[in-house]
This record gives sequence, C-alpha cells and structure tokens, in this order.
Amino acid sequence: MRGTIRNRGTEKRPRWTVYWWATDPSTGRRRQRSKGGFLRKRDAQRHLSEVLAGIADGTYAEPTDKKMTVGGFLVDVWLPAVRTGATRSGTPRRSTTIGQYEAVVRSWIIPAIGGVRLVALVPADVERMLRDLADRGGKGGRPLSGRSCQVAYGVLRQALDHAQRAGYVSRNVAGLVDRPGAVKREMRCWTAAEAQKFLTFVADDPLYVAWALFLARGLRRGEVAGLRWQDVDLDAGTLRIVHTRVSVGGKVETSEPKTAAGRRTIHLDPGLVGLLREHRKHQMEARLACGPHWQETGYVVVRDDGRPPHPEHFSDRFEVLCKAADVPVIRLHDLRHTAVSLALADGTPIKVVQELAGHSSPTITASVYAHSMPGQHEAAGARLSGILGLSGAGA
Repeated sequence: MRGTIRNRGTEKRPRWTVYWWATDPSTGRRRQRSKGGFLRKRDAQRHLSEVLAGIADGTYAEPTDKKMTVGGFLVDVWLPAVRTGATRSGTPRRSTTIGQYEAVVRSWIIPAIGGVRLVALVPADVERMLRDLADRGGKGGRPLSGRSCQVAYGVLRQALDHAQRAGYVSRNVAGLVDRPGAVKREMRCWTAAEAQKFLTFVADDPLYVAWALFLARGLRRGEVAGLRWQDVDLDAGTLRIVHTRVSVGGKVETSEPKTAAGRRTIHLDPGLVGLLREHRKHQMEARLACGPHWQETGYVVVRDDGRPPHPEHFSDRFEVLCKAADVPVIRLHDLRHTAVSLALADGTPIKVVQELAGHSSPTITASVYAHSMPGQHEAAGARLSGILGLSGAGA
C-alpha cells in the first residue's frame, strides 16, 4: 500500500499535500484521505510514512469529528481533561498550572487559530500563530516575549498530543514546527547605594514592609503577597514561606510553593523584626479606624480595609516609585536578583544564599549569579596558596 505526495503550491512557495487510502470505520469502504499544508517535502514524507505504518500495524486512527475547530477541541475536550486528569507522575495538577493553561488557550491560541478546523490544522497555521504572537501578542499589541511564545507553543503541542492519542487527528502538526527561541532577559540589579536610596525614599509608603522583604530577603512577589501573620514568629525571629498568591489569567490564585526548596523558613534580623512589629501595630490601628468595614484576612500586607492587594499592584506601584525615587527602573523581580547578588558579592556562602532564595540546588544559584561573585576565585586561590606556603613564591 502506497501513498502519494504532491506540491499544491508553486515552485518558489511549495505546499506539499499527502494522499493515502484508508478504510472508513463507519462504512467499511476504502476512501482516499489527504493532508496538506506541509512547507517541506521531507515533513510530508515523514507524515505519509507514519500514516502507512499506522495502517499496517493497526494503530491508525481516523479523525473523529471533522467539523470540530481547534478552539472547540481546546475548550470542550482538552481543558476539561486537564482539570480532571493528573500529571505523568500521577500527581494532581496545581490549580495555578491549570489556570495558566486556560489563560494561554484563551488569550493566545484561540484568537490566532481557534477557528481553524482541527483536522485541517497544518504546520503553516502554527508558524503563523507564533509569528503573530511574537509581533503583537503582548499587552496593547506589543511584541510577546520569546519565553511566552515558547509557553504558547508548548501548550498547543501538549493539547495536540492529546488530540492524537484520542484519535481526533492522526498527526501532531505542532511537532513539525521548530520550537521558538527565547531571548534571555538581561538581569538588572541595583547597587547597594541604589537599594538604600530607594528604601529611604519609600520609608513612608504603605507597602514599605514589602519593599524591605523583597530587598533584604530576596522574596518573590507571590511569597510576599501570600505571607500571613500566622506564618510569622516575631519572638523567634522567623517567617515561613508556605503560601503564595499569584496572578493567573487575571485571577488571583493561592497555593503552595512549587518546590520543596521554595517551602522554607526565613530568619529575621532584629531590624526586620522591629519593622514587622511596627507594621503590625499600624495594621491594628487601621483596623480600629476602619471599624465594621475591615475584613480580617490574616495577610501581612493589606490595603486600608484589610484585604490583600492584587499581586500586580506591587509591580505597578514599584515602577511608579522607582521613577519618583530617581533610581534605575527595573522589574520587581529584579529586587530578588539584587538581594541575591548583594549577598554573594559580600561573601555569603553560596549554600546559604541558595537556601535563603529557595533555589532547588546551589548549582542554580551559581549558574544564574556567577557574575555577582567577582574576585572570589582569585581570593580562594590566594587563601589556598597561603595555606601551602606558596603566597610569597617568586617574589
């Protein structure tokens, strides 16, 4: 049994179509099938080989619903399966992960290719989606980052894997498209003087305790937003990171840290303990002033009525304060980079910094922040030479 491959485009802009014969399960009759849109002949040949191999070994599956669109499949089939299913390791999916999938599907994939029939989806459609996202898929029509394009591609490929396994399509066309590259964002950090200047400027800001925790302990935005008084022990001088509040698709999700390393205890120096005690005192005064309108939520950082601010508010407020304080405008997450970089530059052991930051291993800390340890190799070498009595050799 053989199939054929034909160029349905032009010599300069080829579009290869594959033809083969298969048995219609509803009638038992053999009918010619086809799939087009291949930009490269070798991809068409590979698809034909897989189809013929599937027919030969009995694993070939006819598309189950030729009218179903990509959007319909994602919303009605794949997302419900994601919500009720588990990961490959057998553990339930995190609500934040499910929320991210939903946001990617509704914000990026459906607007681009949601109306395309699932069985008619071709690699060119996926490539067009990725180009459009890269050009104008961000907020306000701005370009979408390479990393976000990778996420969109990964979600679509995962969904089409499900479609192939369930028999909706015979081939995952996303697998024929190269994964988009990601331009690594430059990590920008403040100097110690710039960090001190910022903290001095924002001393009276309602979110001052948050800025202090970002810079003095390198906490993530979700960790500060999710910090509760029940997880703070001022007498012992510790706080525990056990909850996070993150924004997923415009919604706020509360969950646990992603990794065991992220679930950690942070030690507080007397200065931070005093700051948190004073913050707690002001919060109690605000509660009395608000009266019956106060909502007791238990969060450390709250608004005037006791409710926690939206996680995005920290980022928006931070940009405004950077400009007002006349310090370099960096991302809020770069405060974490600043904290880690300053600690490493000051000679703090990398293992201690890794545990403070909640990295899963010192290797991650070292690979990301190697630039923050200038001179440490030279200093270590000099100390070793001194131990061996070689420091004066050749003098």
